Amino acid sequence: MVRPIVRVLLFPFAMAVLLVGIYTAAMHAPAPHHLKVAVAGAPAQTGPLTASLRRDLGDAYDVRTVTSTERARQLVAQRAVAAAYVPTPTPGDRDAGAPSTAFAQPPHPSGPLLYTASAAGATQVPLAAAPFTNAAVQQHQFLQVRDLAPLSPDDTSDTSTMYAAIALTLAGYLSAVMLSTAFGTGLTRRRTVAALAAFGAVSALTVWLLTGPLLGAVHGPAPAILVTGWLTVVAVGLATVFLSRFCGRMTALPAVGIFMFLGMPASGAALPIETMPAPIRALHDLLPMTSTSGSLRQIMYFDSDGIGRYWLTLALWAAAGLALTLAYDTLKARRTGRRNDTAALPRQPAADPVPSH
Repeated sequence: MVRPIVRVLLFPFAMAVLLVGIYTAAMHAPAPHHLKVAVAGAPAQTGPLTASLRRDLGDAYDVRTVTSTERARQLVAQRAVAAAYVPTPTPGDRDAGAPSTAFAQPPHPSGPLLYTASAAGATQVPLAAAPFTNAAVQQHQFLQVRDLAPLSPDDTSDTSTMYAAIALTLAGYLSAVMLSTAFGTGLTRRRTVAALAAFGAVSALTVWLLTGPLLGAVHGPAPAILVTGWLTVVAVGLATVFLSRFCGRMTALPAVGIFMFLGMPASGAALPIETMPAPIRALHDLLPMTSTSGSLRQIMYFDSDGIGRYWLTLALWAAAGLALTLAYDTLKARRTGRRNDTAALPRQPAADPVPSH
């Protein structure tokens, strides 16, 4: 009786170990790795400053230079850099964007200027600003911070897209796990795909209704949000169906490990991806949650710019999951057929014993 109990409790124990192990290893001490920032101005002025920053910051930041503040603003708005520093701004430069709510603002700014975009990730703003805040302090100046893409008043914590992505990812792998557990191989592949497609539509609509019209936390064109949600559920669901061919009743363990425990830190939705360990950073562009949270952020704050590559990633996950499942089922059916054919062959009668003389 003890062994069956141990086997049953091994599953929640492994889930707890994976959760605390991966999350803690990835996010217990966030530190920047090659966080991209820019310095704008004439080369004669930005050259010495950039050289000093690169020497002092090492690999923590990638510092580039641009000659115009307009170009600096474009880089920040396009999420090519996390922040752009302007040592000698003009009055027109100081009017771009909105005053950052994350920093105290001087009543009569006269010092350097920093452009940020909190909608690109609120947690990265303090990290991106840190070296320039220190530089301004050393020069006895007050740094003015302007936000070129502020967060929505209904999403001031910058967590709405993250929780929506978690819900859609959970709906994807949990639906596949439940179908596999309840029906096993009794549910045909075609019906499984149809069930996931229908459930994906219902889940996407429900998440949009809750986060959008009811709570107002996620906004933007409804069709784009619904497509993102549907693709997420189907992609994660079909990938989990393939895992179920190997893992059976234990499918939930690798599914939640890959799509949630690794997917969350690798997505950059909770903390900037530049602060994650190298193995987690390597998964950033591969796992589905990056595409889900990235799509929702682009829809909310950046007019869906570049959303196509996120949708393509999700579609590739769905296609790969379906193709691999089809290949596995085909190979298994062939092997089963060969074994059955072998078993059906008539057995040769045993030779009569040779009489002894």
